[in-house]
Amino acid sequence: MKVLIINGSPRVNGNTSIALAEMEKVFAQEGIETEVVQIGQKDIRGCIACGHCYEAGKCVFDDIVNEYAPKFEACDGLVVASPVY
Repeated sequence: MKVLIINGSPRVNGNTSIALAEMEKVFAQEGIETEVVQIGQKDIRGCIACGHCYEAGKCVFDDIVNEYAPKFEACDGLVVASPVY
């Protein structure tokens, strides 16, 4: 089993990272593989519902969404975290 963890914080070693590190420990104790992806400082366009992804298999905007899409397909679980200020 593999869990993909998305860290949406712009602070690489901030409180969100600390909380996710605790989650990683729990997953590891249960024998669950994890991968953390830091996207807080990445340029990601919002979906415009154009349907291009259905036709071409990738987003019309060439950003990290296309790069990380296979990671979503390969995981069994997903954790999304972002800071709340």
